[in-house]
Amino acid sequence: MNKKILSLLVLFFGVLFVAQAQNDGKIRVKGVVLDEVTHQPIEFANIGILGTVAGVATDMDGRFELVVSERLATYMMRVSAVGYASDEMKLYEARDKGEVQIFLKPMTYGIHEVDVTAESLVLKRLLQNVVNNIGRNYIPRPYNYEGYFEYGVRINDGEKKSKEAIVDIYDSEGYRRSNVEDAFKALNYNFSQVRRSEEMTSATDGLIFFDDIITADIVRNTRNILDLENYRDFKLKSKGKFLYEGDSVQIVTYECLKPSLSNSGTTFVTKYSGEIYVELKNYAVIKNVMRITSSAFNLLGRNLILAGNSPRHEVMATITTNYKKVSSYYFLSGVSMVYTYLDGSDRVKGEMQYQTTKVSVNNTTPIAGRVYFEEVPTDRNFWDRYTIYLEEEE
Repeated sequence: MNKKILSLLVLFFGVLFVAQAQNDGKIRVKGVVLDEVTHQPIEFANIGILGTVAGVATDMDGRFELVVSERLATYMMRVSAVGYASDEMKLYEARDKGEVQIFLKPMTYGIHEVDVTAESLVLKRLLQNVVNNIGRNYIPRPYNYEGYFEYGVRINDGEKKSKEAIVDIYDSEGYRRSNVEDAFKALNYNFSQVRRSEEMTSATDGLIFFDDIITADIVRNTRNILDLENYRDFKLKSKGKFLYEGDSVQIVTYECLKPSLSNSGTTFVTKYSGEIYVELKNYAVIKNVMRITSSAFNLLGRNLILAGNSPRHEVMATITTNYKKVSSYYFLSGVSMVYTYLDGSDRVKGEMQYQTTKVSVNNTTPIAGRVYFEEVPTDRNFWDRYTIYLEEEE
């Protein structure tokens, strides 16, 4: 019996790639996806070519660049994002027009009056179905991710310092709910390429911060809204339903009434709320948004023990996690994190984004350990942008 292999292949834009795209009859579409009402960028919007597996996702600024074969010129390009009505256009209408602005209309959710106690029980059962179906919906065996990671930090109104990297991730178990120790041992990663905006001037400049991205995968990791043994710690409410890619999606809002290490991943959390988007056909999480306020911050990441004698105070973070389905399984398609905190009298703002650009569930390559400090030489010929296309093999 044939096995379907998930594969996302990334092509990095450079001089050679541009030349090849021009010579091989390629169509290039560059653009930005915006909220029709607020004109704010929409991150992780999907740009797909109907009838094919070609596609790309927007970054934190809502920008994308897609390169496909000329033979697809008459195909429809669909732009979709969770919580928005989709938009479609012919590829040839968007080609070679500089930066195309695409506006998506926010969905109107169907909300009605309900008994609060009964609603809470219904939503608890919904989340229980999510947990029960993780092994069916998500990759159930060892897999590799390859992805793009960007981290930036700005102090007050100063210049933004940033670093970019290609990250290789290996999970020796696949998606299942397990304890924190087992998940930590099973999930490992390293950096294969790095580019930074300026040279390192201190040891702190070389820190990786990637554990926060790993633990934002709430389906794979514990200590979050899907840990139902902590159900009584959360207040659940329905925000309504909407259609996304032809399937009904339920939005559940949650507020943690008693933040703790067991339900938030750190003892420093003082406020914790969010929204989880569940596809009702398969009981799969397709998006989660967490809003967290903490009393302190660790330079190695919010999930590790605080180090040193100079804690960072009053940390406010918004963490958005997206999942996408290709072939048989859903996978982690992207994570964004925006946070601010006070360091003495300075206001620090940090941004992280991660996008999966390749998924391998066959012929996996094991990785030992995790890298917390940048040891990879800086690549000055690093990519500026990247495009993803999907290829399904039998």
